[in-house]
Amino acid sequence: MDLRTIENFLKLAETLNFRKTAEEIYIAQPALSRQIMGLEEELKVMLLKRNKRNVALTEAGEYFREECQRILEDFERVRQRTNQIYNGEGGEIKIAHSSSSMQFLLPNILAKIQSKMPSLKTILNESTNIFGINALINRTIDVCFGPNMIVPKELNARTLYAENFVILLPQKHWLLEENFTSLAQLSDESFILPPRSESSGYVESIEAMCQNNGFIPKVAYQSGNSNTVLRLVEAGVGVSIEPKSALSGQNMNVRHIEMRDNVSKSEMRMVWLRGREKELARFFEIVEEVVNQYEFTTFIT
Repeated sequence: MDLRTIENFLKLAETLNFRKTAEEIYIAQPALSRQIMGLEEELKVMLLKRNKRNVALTEAGEYFREECQRILEDFERVRQRTNQIYNGEGGEIKIAHSSSSMQFLLPNILAKIQSKMPSLKTILNESTNIFGINALINRTIDVCFGPNMIVPKELNARTLYAENFVILLPQKHWLLEENFTSLAQLSDESFILPPRSESSGYVESIEAMCQNNGFIPKVAYQSGNSNTVLRLVEAGVGVSIEPKSALSGQNMNVRHIEMRDNVSKSEMRMVWLRGREKELARFFEIVEEVVNQYEFTTFIT
């Protein structure tokens, strides 16, 4: 049994006339008869009741016709989707992302996809850097976006942009932009940082900044979600360091000091499994368009 045989059976089930069907599908009538008989032998059923004047479907033939029609429709859908995926126009893409990437990068990527590739289904999972790395290696996601990610050799990474870090402070905190000189002034403060075990580079970069200023941050609370960090700072339970974009769209009672002269930056990276470049090429083009469209604090080339 093959698709051509199924297609020929469906045409015969429509006309219920061997001669007419043979003419329409451009094969000899005896060949069509042998094809249908072979199909019945393979299925071990009688699909058609035949006599000298009439051809009719049996009950089994009716069922087989309905199911074959559905199979062909499903196959056509699969064929089209396969073609779309190959050309980067369809299918689905699973994305793990940090909360900071959702401030403006990912929404603009998704809007561009919706405009240019409406048949591509996107599945989002807000997660930590470590989760994203493990999910990529296990092939449960396709792409991950996260800050300052250190990736293993199985993965490729591209830095999309870099931005300044900001110190987040409760509104009534004593440290002001006017009297700020260095991070060393916060050596006795309680910090709110993501768990180091979930970081893969991000927390380490913040710790390195603090250590370069002579102290190790005392962590009071841990959270990898920028909004949660802002809420905790607003409540006055600690200070934090976040990418500047974490402030985008926020209206909280929090002050910030931008670290403009700091050598370390928050670098947003896109990470994927090695060898999947061709498969993800169209998605990469969309990301490139978005990155080029918006002016980020610092661009990394």
